[in-house]
Amino acid sequence: MKAQRNCYVYVYDRYSDWEPALAVYGLNNFTDIRVIPFSVDGQPVTSGGNVSVQPQQSLEQAIAADIDLLIIPGGATIAAGAEHEALLPLVRKQLDSGRLLAAICDATVFLGNHGLLDQISHTGNDARVLQMMAPNYKGAAHYIARPAVTAGNLITAAGTAMVPFTKEIYTALGILEQPELAFWFGFFDAAGNTPQFSHVPALPFFFRSYEVNMESMLPLVRTATLEMYRQAIAAGLEVCGPVQWHYHQFDGNPQTMFRLEIGLPITAVGPVPAPYQCEVLPAFDCISTTHEGGWDKLGDTYGKLISITRALGIQLAGYNREQYFRYDFHQPDQNITNVQMGILKP
Repeated sequence: MKAQRNCYVYVYDRYSDWEPALAVYGLNNFTDIRVIPFSVDGQPVTSGGNVSVQPQQSLEQAIAADIDLLIIPGGATIAAGAEHEALLPLVRKQLDSGRLLAAICDATVFLGNHGLLDQISHTGNDARVLQMMAPNYKGAAHYIARPAVTAGNLITAAGTAMVPFTKEIYTALGILEQPELAFWFGFFDAAGNTPQFSHVPALPFFFRSYEVNMESMLPLVRTATLEMYRQAIAAGLEVCGPVQWHYHQFDGNPQTMFRLEIGLPITAVGPVPAPYQCEVLPAFDCISTTHEGGWDKLGDTYGKLISITRALGIQLAGYNREQYFRYDFHQPDQNITNVQMGILKP
């Protein structure tokens, strides 16, 4: 069995250095995949950002190598430069052998102009751009208007899609779930919906406490919130935020009994009738993220947060909050829920 996987990155004068940068940084720092830059003759090149790059190998050495992933970045010359024709035997070898080939930006033009996109789903900067820049391109029927596309062992992407391009690469390599890589990549992925570590200040809170498990909790979903608003108005409290559910010592087991507090943020505490309570909750530290969509998938969001804390060796406090910025029982895909998992300071 082959122990070492290799990623070869084609570098050349004026190549777009940002396009493969995220992918190769993650591979080199968070996996055992070896990253090897190569040029046609093995000599130094200067990127489009005027960065000098010393390749580790030549094209001749790359053709003789066992390559798990070949990355071809775009750049000012690759679409039509004759000097890149020498790369074609390696490209065809990679595709024919079923090994991964990832091309971004004008590298898709290079592939399209040599008939390598004619019969396979792909993307690029734009279908019209491909047709204009690659006279021999006949794959318009297979063009997909997405930032990045994987079809078989071919990954293609637009030049502005560095993050989706990287995600397709990591997914194809089966490494996206590695905790350290997933945590690091999470800062770039999901359009800003990245978990954050926060210190939440003290919160004046009007609430009612329940002892429940998952089954007995469900009837409270619609009834408890409505009653909270009625009681808050009757008590003359000024509500200043969305309804929240606070979970104490809930371990994910459907049978476990735990304490659930359902309530509303308010501007100031005041007298309220039992069984309702009104107090200032202390500040707490948490890791948080926004869950968009139905609550049936909330477990996936919690799993993501738990994976991050485990990877970083952070201990959970056993206290979580959910803030319901938007909820629609008829269209749950429109729900927006902020999840805060309490953590303990080391």
